[in-house]
Amino acid sequence: MLKHLFFSVFFLFILSLTALSQDFGIDFENLKSEDLTNEQIIAMYSRAQAQGFTIQELESLALARGMAPTEVNKLRSRLLNIQSGDTELSGAIETSQDRLRENVDDTDISSLSTAPEEEAETEKSIFGSDLFNNQNLSFEPSLNIPTPVDYKLGPGDELIIDIWGAAENNYQLTISPEGKIQISNLGPIYLNGLTIEAATDLIRNRLSTIYSGLKGNRKDTFVQVTLGKIKTIRVNILGEVNLPGTYSISSLSTVFNALYVSGGPSENGTYREILVIRGNNTVQKVDLYSFLVYGDQSSNIRLQDQDIIKVGPYKNRVSLNGETKRKGLFETLDGETMKDLLAFSGGFNQQAYTKRIKIRRNTDTEKRLVEISYPEEANTVLESGDEILVGKILDRFANRVEIQGAVYREGEYQLEENPTLLTLINNADGLMGDAYMDRAIIYRTNPDYTVRSIPVNLQSILDDPASKDIELNKDDIIRISSIFDLREERFITVSGQVNEGGTFPFIEDMTIKDLIFQAKGFTDEAAVYNIDVARRILDDASGKIRNQIAEVFTLSVNENLTLIDQNGEFRLEPFDQVFVRSSPSFQEQQTVSISGQVLYPGTYVIENRDFRISDLIKKAGGITEFAYPEGASLERDFNNLVDTLETEEPILSQVGIKLEEILDNPRSDIDLLLVPGDQLNIPVRMETVNIQGEVLFPINVRFDRGKNFKSYIGSAGGYSNNADKKKAYIVYANGEVGKVKKFLFFKKYPDVSPGSMIYIPEKIEKQRISTSERIAIYSTIVSMAAIVTNTIFQIRRN
Repeated sequence: MLKHLFFSVFFLFILSLTALSQDFGIDFENLKSEDLTNEQIIAMYSRAQAQGFTIQELESLALARGMAPTEVNKLRSRLLNIQSGDTELSGAIETSQDRLRENVDDTDISSLSTAPEEEAETEKSIFGSDLFNNQNLSFEPSLNIPTPVDYKLGPGDELIIDIWGAAENNYQLTISPEGKIQISNLGPIYLNGLTIEAATDLIRNRLSTIYSGLKGNRKDTFVQVTLGKIKTIRVNILGEVNLPGTYSISSLSTVFNALYVSGGPSENGTYREILVIRGNNTVQKVDLYSFLVYGDQSSNIRLQDQDIIKVGPYKNRVSLNGETKRKGLFETLDGETMKDLLAFSGGFNQQAYTKRIKIRRNTDTEKRLVEISYPEEANTVLESGDEILVGKILDRFANRVEIQGAVYREGEYQLEENPTLLTLINNADGLMGDAYMDRAIIYRTNPDYTVRSIPVNLQSILDDPASKDIELNKDDIIRISSIFDLREERFITVSGQVNEGGTFPFIEDMTIKDLIFQAKGFTDEAAVYNIDVARRILDDASGKIRNQIAEVFTLSVNENLTLIDQNGEFRLEPFDQVFVRSSPSFQEQQTVSISGQVLYPGTYVIENRDFRISDLIKKAGGITEFAYPEGASLERDFNNLVDTLETEEPILSQVGIKLEEILDNPRSDIDLLLVPGDQLNIPVRMETVNIQGEVLFPINVRFDRGKNFKSYIGSAGGYSNNADKKKAYIVYANGEVGKVKKFLFFKKYPDVSPGSMIYIPEKIEKQRISTSERIAIYSTIVSMAAIVTNTIFQIRRN
């Protein structure tokens, strides 16, 4: 009955694994752990837990569905890293590792993360804890090494036996659970517990019964035995570790490998006395600090099957903060001293104050403060709970003086080498030429940290150093000013008709000639005979307000910048302002253009200030026989008339002219003066009239002298319904505009000429008041009338 129950339960377990695999929809056989995100791994495990499966059962499922054991190991390691705080995630890690001739995956846990997580360093971090949280450090055993001399063969190890020479053969045999291998025609060979060398000798002796060349004085056959796939062993990790449990690991694994897989010691676990128990005997005590501080791995022994690693609680723990290279919580053994702690922390940093290290120590009832001096009291024994604080040296100097200002080498100096002011000045390579000799300032710090100033006459010290030199104190700051620091920055400005005007530094004995040279000379427009120099009038100490605020000199120079009618050079003074005026007779070439029906259209220069339209036509050779003078137009850029406009875009406007009258009466009032940029256009004879706007059919029609304004509108189909007849107008070819005029009941329509354009604007609809708006207005009026009437009635009644 019990047997049937066992098979029933096993059958249900297999069915559940199959159902779970199908529910996941995952191809375990081809699954690679690095292809999964952390979120996918968590989701997979959460679904397994929801259906009652543990992590071990999930591993069995993956193996049953064809997932490689190395990938199972990687997947489990990633899950443990993600859920590092969950102690229920303990169990076996199945491994299958190969030591064949090819390099294979070493199940490097560090490859499971593409970017290491950066953990914030806090003052209370446990020294050594990051050793097991660092994903770049896995402690995975290297399989590509010679088999260790002391390695003991056991069940699961694979042996590769190569025979060559007179005979050749190859065997790949796995040691059975009974510790044996089976070779054909030889029977079983017991190898359990033997080293690889002893196993080689035993196998050679047994094979010599088949291959006679393996023995004797004339050997012609040879044999080599190597280790292929290695066995897995099971170790138990218990006590104060993050993930206690039983683990299946490589038989080449050491204590560090196993501790890493288990997440290392927990918050309360010891790093100093980790026990390796084998057959009820402690075979090794592991002190992780020896590895962390000195790199010593002598205690990192190789594990054997059924070994126990026990991590007990820590014994003593102290806190170290302040000016050391490492900070945090450190575990100490009984009798360890401040010197040992400093070795763990890497020693003091360069800012440490070691003469008074403070230790806060617990007593039975309260805390007490202990102060020690290092290295005099380096052997002070530490106690559990001690809080050690290493202070920082003071940010001050015991022998510093400083000099600033008009010396060649400003900066800080040693007081012992510069006991007096004159010595300090000499060591600073002396005073600069612009040093202000009548006064320097020594800023001296008093014992109460207030600062006072001591005035010094540098000239008197230089003249009589024996009696006038001043003794310096530590932290003295000497400030020597430049003569330029004590006056306003001096300059001269030049503007107007020079090539590069602006502000220039004032130089003693500078002349007007020097300034013009700095400004790169005059422009062609300069009136060199009219240069103004404006000079400040300084205060005369009278205290009165004077009417004159500046003195102005008018100068005249020649081409060589020599003053005319004056002797010598005109010397400038600070803050002078020089103005070079423009010549009234200077004018750059200015042009106008003519186009259309003239003999020589193009651009022409304005020769004189009264250059007119008739002059331009004359220059252009006159009009042709095909010209239409009545349609001539003049376009003018409004920017050329108004200098205050800052726009560079031309503002063109059309000027109405009557060219026929201009040609008949040249240089009369109607013959306009031309300005730069004017464009005169004389069109060819025009024979059409253009009708646009609110007509039924806008069109160009042939000019007919017998038609009037209304007739041309009729030629376009007449007015449209939206036409505003009263505002109809005509634009003539020369740019003039005419409109419909009305007097009483009579309308006068403008004449029509060839090239004209008649335009009928659109009628603007007036907004009508709706019925509701009318009612609202009437109601308001009636209400106001009633109020007024009632008010008048009340006034009369009273």
